[in-house]
This record gives sequence, structure tokens and C-alpha cells, in this order.
Amino acid sequence: MKHLWLAAGAGAVLAGVGGALAASQTIDQIGLVFTVRHVEVQAGDTLTFANMDDVVHDIAITTPSGDENDLGMQKPGVDLSYKFDQQGHYKVRCNIHPSMKLDVTVD
Repeated sequence: MKHLWLAAGAGAVLAGVGGALAASQTIDQIGLVFTVRHVEVQAGDTLTFANMDDVVHDIAITTPSGDENDLGMQKPGVDLSYKFDQQGHYKVRCNIHPSMKLDVTVD
């Protein structure tokens, strides 16, 4: 089951305010892999990582500047989210399962 969805278009306009809505996407983790290997988002968008596995994951995100953000231990059935504020290339991985990798490009 692929669970990659877009909650609001990145170009959507908030009525009465004139600002763009940030998009939100969910990426499942099934069978010790992310359901996608690469995703493109806009600055300000949020990705939610849904643990559909029967094991714990530990999601770490490396920013374009090289800083690492560890989202912590993620039990089965738990969702963790991260907002991508800075443009550039991010690396997402599981610290427990090194084959779990995802590239994120932020425009």
C-alpha cells in the first residue's frame, strides 16, 4: 500500500491572506524501506514518516548545511513529521536500518 499523498497544493493560495499554503505529504515505511526513494517539496513543506513496519525506526535528517536532526525512536504505528524550511538537498535515513534512505529536494 503506497501512502504518498498531497494535502494541499504548494501553489494554493490562502483565501483572504494571499499567502501560499504549505504542503504536507506522508511517506510510509514498509518492509524496512521508504515507499519512495526521492521526493521534491517546496520550502516550508512538511513530510510525515509513517512507520507501517513491526519494528522500531530512528529517522535522521541531514540538512543541506550538514546539520543532522534525529527525530528519535519511532515505534510501529507512530508518525513523525519534519518541516523542510531551507532550500537544497536533504538526506533522510534510519539509524537502525542503514538501507533505508530517502533523498529530499527542496525548491
